[in-house]
Amino acid sequence: MDIVKSAHHFLDQLFNDLEKNNIEIKAHWQIDHLCYRVETEERYQFMKSFFGQEHELLVESFVGGRLISTFKLKTPIRFLHWTISVVELPAPKRSKKVQEGFEHIEVVCDVPFADLEKKYSHLELDRGGLSKIFNQELEIVLGKRNIKFHHMSLEEVIKIELAESYE
Repeated sequence: MDIVKSAHHFLDQLFNDLEKNNIEIKAHWQIDHLCYRVETEERYQFMKSFFGQEHELLVESFVGGRLISTFKLKTPIRFLHWTISVVELPAPKRSKKVQEGFEHIEVVCDVPFADLEKKYSHLELDRGGLSKIFNQELEIVLGKRNIKFHHMSLEEVIKIELAESYE
């Protein structure tokens, strides 16, 4: 499996979706990470091992009723002018049917979520992540490929959470 090729294919399709829906990712915003979904617990274990062979496991933690592994890529994915160095691999939720592959990107932005909600009010927005206490998120649901906005990168969140667990 060629993760870089698969990621580029996903990103090409996603950016076509973004363009069709007039969704802007400002040049100075960071594409923080890609999310790779799997359908079964067995595939989660396989892909965790697959990613772990070449990439650094930053953390595997229990979030929302399932395990999520986060990997720092040995060689970051370069797409347009962005460099993406993290992949998130969540174990499947029992209540959610997914198709294996890259599903969304997460972007660190510097605008209030209310501004994004207003700008993209004509699209399907998932506001569930706005109720998070830490590192809230707003998702634009486009179907098979989605985009989430945050104000802090996943790597920063992991560093903070790991530091707090040692206190």
